[in-house]
Amino acid sequence: MSYEYKGEQKMYTRKRLLLSALAALLTMSACGGGGGPKGAAADNGQGNVKREPVEITFYRPNNATTEEQFMDLMGNAIKEKFPFVTPKFIPWGTGTKTEDVISAGLDLDIILLSIGYYPQFQNLNLSTDLSEMIKKYNYDTSRLETTNFDFIKQFGSGGRIDSLPIFTTAEVLMYNKDIFDKFAVPYPTDGMTWDDLYELSKKLSRTDGGVQYYGFMTSISHMLNTNQMSLPFVDTKTMQPAINTDKYKKLAENFARFYNIPGAELPTAKYGKEADLFTKEKNLAMYAYFNSTMVNAAKDMNIDAVPLPSFKEMPGVGSQMYSTFASVYSNSKHKDVAFEILAYLTSDEMQVKFAKDGTGMPIVKNTKLLDAFGQDLPQLKGKNIKAFYPAKPAPVSPRTIYDDLASKHAVTALREVAQQVSDVNTAFRKAEEQAAKDIEAAKKK
Repeated sequence: MSYEYKGEQKMYTRKRLLLSALAALLTMSACGGGGGPKGAAADNGQGNVKREPVEITFYRPNNATTEEQFMDLMGNAIKEKFPFVTPKFIPWGTGTKTEDVISAGLDLDIILLSIGYYPQFQNLNLSTDLSEMIKKYNYDTSRLETTNFDFIKQFGSGGRIDSLPIFTTAEVLMYNKDIFDKFAVPYPTDGMTWDDLYELSKKLSRTDGGVQYYGFMTSISHMLNTNQMSLPFVDTKTMQPAINTDKYKKLAENFARFYNIPGAELPTAKYGKEADLFTKEKNLAMYAYFNSTMVNAAKDMNIDAVPLPSFKEMPGVGSQMYSTFASVYSNSKHKDVAFEILAYLTSDEMQVKFAKDGTGMPIVKNTKLLDAFGQDLPQLKGKNIKAFYPAKPAPVSPRTIYDDLASKHAVTALREVAQQVSDVNTAFRKAEEQAAKDIEAAKKK
């Protein structure tokens, strides 16, 4: 054999080896090895491309969700959609609070966050910027409900997208038909203003058969958290409380008057127990809160709902959305698979699932999905489901890690006004002063 032939044979062998190696690399890419490019997202466990088994760990801080509830909520659906994924859930509680999980260095992949805990967690810088994966997988963010996605963009800096919303809720006005029927008062209607509701409430605030009936009340803390004026508790630039304002005082006076209808003033001991008046004592005609109360109370009460009343200068504007978001953990070893799951949670398929079982309202711009809400819940049959979703939700207020410190004083101020132990100016001045002290103390820790 000539030298030239041997050399050609070696070159051919090397080329064949290189081609084989290249083919192997392409196969690994298609299978999602090392992070999963676009082909992996397109497959989603449905095609013939093999995906390597992977465990994806979920964590939901500040929430009492159990492992069984998580599997019913999304775990089982994720495993069915992605057969190569084994969902694992770490319940929040003793020994698994956020600081415990972080200090233990546990392998986490996806964090589920309510909007109330969003600032605290994001302040720890433990989320992944999803911007590149959004581009990589051609994820269509325009499908997401506007106020939710605007909040995510506003909260991020430098164009960061730290999460995707997965379901939401909002304030709704629920009413006990039996009380209205008892006093022959017409039911509330869509399109009411707060002044309209006040006049209606006066007709239902009376004593009958030794029972004190009340017209309307709400959970003051939640109403302020989702207020229709989109007022923040803390200025995001100065990190100082922003509650001693004319608009906050207007909010306070609006709600306080319902607690002071002559002859039906709420006793001090009942403040904070408005939900019990509606669902247990059943002497409150109307109650504003999230639709979760409707889902549970409708099992044994003759109730229905209409949209939250609006301020006359802001016609039709409902409450802010109070949403749950999902973030990819910054130290996740499976970020691409985690993002595929996030994308799936916002798909119409999962949005319908969340709606049917009453978990939450859809966070995508597909109003047809609203009709699915509560379909698996017999107690919601025939109810005014469309009332649960504001036609014009208020923009989500800017949030900070100090919101809780300011909000509790705003709630106290409103209650003092409602109880007539302080005028609105004095109450909110004191609230802002105390909130400022609390924030400064927190900054020094």
